[in-house]
Amino acid sequence: MVSGSQTLPSVELRIVNPAEWIPRVRGLLAENWAETGFDFPFDPDVGAYQRLYDKGMVFAVGAFDGDAVVGYCSVTVAAHAHNPAVLVAGNDALFVEPAWRNTMVAGKLVRAAEAEASRRGATRFTWHCRAGTPLASMLARRGYTPVDQVVMKEI
Repeated sequence: MVSGSQTLPSVELRIVNPAEWIPRVRGLLAENWAETGFDFPFDPDVGAYQRLYDKGMVFAVGAFDGDAVVGYCSVTVAAHAHNPAVLVAGNDALFVEPAWRNTMVAGKLVRAAEAEASRRGATRFTWHCRAGTPLASMLARRGYTPVDQVVMKEI
């Protein structure tokens, strides 16, 4: 385990099928949802993730410290509805265990997600994150610019 701003031990990044990993990392998913989720119960549809994975439309990057997952990023890749020749990747979730946040894990996950999305043909990448967060600042430093605002209410 890492604390403070210690040097990052060897972390292995792997491209994985999110449908296979959701049951294995439920604790991390619940922690992520509690921190950044919405005001409805978290209940991911593993079957939907598997169907998207089977079509090549979703993947995840896992950050592993040995056998332990310490962070992940899940991504969808799909043709843009306004121009199907343009493939767009979008993050579904990005989470790093708090003890690993003062390391380079988040940046490595972002770079690996971009590389895999590009390998799959995506030419654009979108991220959703809360404004004013460290993630928003990191993405701005990587050349991302705000393009939309998402709002939500219960109806």
